Amino acid sequence: MLCCLHVGAQDSPLTLWYYNKHFLNPSMAGSADQLRLNMFYRNQWHKSDAGFQFYGASADMPVAKNLGCGIEFENDHASAFAKPSVYGALSYRIKAGQHSEVRYGIRLGIVQKYLSASGLTFEQAENIADKSSGVKPDAGIGASGTVGNFFAGAALDHLLRPRQSIGGNIESRAAIKLTLDAGYICKITTLTHKNVIEITPMVIFQQQGKQQNLQLSVIGHANWLLMGISCRKNLMADMPCSSIILGYSILGFRFAYSYDIDMSRKTTKAGNAHEVSITKLFESRRKEKHKSIDCPSFLR
Repeated sequence: MLCCLHVGAQDSPLTLWYYNKHFLNPSMAGSADQLRLNMFYRNQWHKSDAGFQFYGASADMPVAKNLGCGIEFENDHASAFAKPSVYGALSYRIKAGQHSEVRYGIRLGIVQKYLSASGLTFEQAENIADKSSGVKPDAGIGASGTVGNFFAGAALDHLLRPRQSIGGNIESRAAIKLTLDAGYICKITTLTHKNVIEITPMVIFQQQGKQQNLQLSVIGHANWLLMGISCRKNLMADMPCSSIILGYSILGFRFAYSYDIDMSRKTTKAGNAHEVSITKLFESRRKEKHKSIDCPSFLR
């Protein structure tokens, strides 16, 4: 009956990573040639009482010829726990050739984790006040680059390992997260030569502590419509998670939706996951134009 257990956790996963570039890699800040606003919301296992919800917003823009900046807000809910955070990002671009470039970025911010006892029910009356981990600093770095139609990136998050415990003497700190991503743009011209169809296979690998996630995606884009499929596998678990991705763009807005289907019987009854992302691009009025990073057109 007496045993010692070690419990680990990871940041909330996303399916629409490339629509939420700030959360993928800080070097993406200002990668478009205009002001970009983004909002996202993810509701996982909505039929359960756990209430796993992850949502946030970001804004980024170029501020000089090779310099970009951005700001991010996010909040991670899990039952009575919440973890709000705010980050600022700065990126620098180096042109390596006519069809290649490298970007470097840094992310600095603050994180807080707290427990709200107002939504908890106990067998007996308990006098439990809301507890918080306090406001802790956090940092991350990243790099990304393109060579022709190939693009890739790498990022390290939680370099300062902010404290996560909300009370007592338990020294619980966030684990450093490694993110690797890569993709290739395949352009297909239609028979009428009026439209171009883009087929983009992408791969994302993330490791945080002992958790390892591998996500494979294939996204097709033509005109204003986007369709794709994705498969995410927790390498520490048995069953993968499949996703259907749909999206479209109109009047400078880009909408994307994904529905995750977990193959595990334990989580299927909980309701799988829904994710929505909305991006707005604003035309720049500056005389000096900033070339956007080479990537699939639906991601600019």
